[in-house]
Amino acid sequence: MQTVKIYDLNVEYDIIHRNVKYWRLELKNEKLVIIAPNGHDNYEKIIEKHKKWIYKKFKAINASKHEAKQRELNYGLGEEEFRALVRSLVEKFSLELGVTVNKIYFRKMKSRWGSCSSRNNININRYLKYLPESLIEYVVFHEVAHLVELNHSKRFWDIIMEKFNNYKEIEKELSIYWFAIKDTIIEAQFSESKT
Repeated sequence: MQTVKIYDLNVEYDIIHRNVKYWRLELKNEKLVIIAPNGHDNYEKIIEKHKKWIYKKFKAINASKHEAKQRELNYGLGEEEFRALVRSLVEKFSLELGVTVNKIYFRKMKSRWGSCSSRNNININRYLKYLPESLIEYVVFHEVAHLVELNHSKRFWDIIMEKFNNYKEIEKELSIYWFAIKDTIIEAQFSESKT
């Protein structure tokens, strides 16, 4: 792990060399990951080239962390109630979008609210049960919409906008709630597992 100063922020980053053609920057667990082509070490140049983007992303993370302290988690939804809600939403949105979901899996995920596969399976993060129902609804719709369009293309976001024209605000709320969950639920579970 290394650190670079970008304006007024200290940014931690890792460099991973892979058999790729182009450099790529990713944010994982509040850290910058630089994916570099094998044999290339000029990462300072890449950081300098993209420092405004990096700075903007880390400022957004810091703002979300601050906002997270003002969010209340929903502890009223039991596991079975949560699963039943998700299943009913999947059924509803599948009919709306004309797709068929094969299986729904519930997992504890570290960096996503949900995912889907080309086999029409949907994974839902079990931590989603602590969020307001409106956000659960959005995440489920988002994943079902991926069965129409598997990537985050313009066509995908057009599908999202048909139902959630304020999806950018919702995505921001999801980020804020992620930090709220991370700072309470996940930290508590991590502490319990160490004892």
